[in-house]
Amino acid sequence: MPNRLVAGVILALAAVAAEGRAVAEPRPEPPDRSPILVHHQALRDGLARIWRRSPSWRAALDQLAATDRRVYVLTPDQVVVRDAHAGAPSQSFDPAVLAEASPVTDASGRVSAVLVVVNLPLIEALHERRGSLPAELDADLDSVLAHEVYGHAVPLLLAGDLSGRCADPAPGQPAIEACAVRRENVIRSELRLGRRTNAGHDGLLLAFRGRH
Repeated sequence: MPNRLVAGVILALAAVAAEGRAVAEPRPEPPDRSPILVHHQALRDGLARIWRRSPSWRAALDQLAATDRRVYVLTPDQVVVRDAHAGAPSQSFDPAVLAEASPVTDASGRVSAVLVVVNLPLIEALHERRGSLPAELDADLDSVLAHEVYGHAVPLLLAGDLSGRCADPAPGQPAIEACAVRRENVIRSELRLGRRTNAGHDGLLLAFRGRH
């Protein structure tokens, strides 16, 4: 999704960082340390589903596991948003934003981590309103994770700096040509979730096409 925090930084709560748990990876010999740290069980389950079914996802995570760079997958209640300007008040994560990936950089511009915030309450509320089946909710959650983690976080972390930024569709650009969407579609194909061709919620959430 478009980054709405260009002028700010997403800060993970200290407790989340301290209690971060590696996602359970269903493979015979998982790596000693997963490059994805996640606390919420629904997000852990989604990441595990993608791991089981996507060779491209597993290959990317194996590459990241060899580095000291990590992805933190969080829910809105686990972050505060602080504007880059001195003295600006902290805010809660925007409840209308579906998901967002923000790199953590040092003074030299090196990226050591990417914070991925998934608005799980919003996704669940939309599905509850629609009366979705559990499998529909799972499919949409997996699509969001594919976009934010594989589409945005992985390229940044493999590059180790902001040169790895993989953009969302620019104004007037067909969504299918955008870097992050093209990467998302790699995972969608392997998960058999269909191909994303549109921008916005209608393109990202399969169950909401035509229900904007």
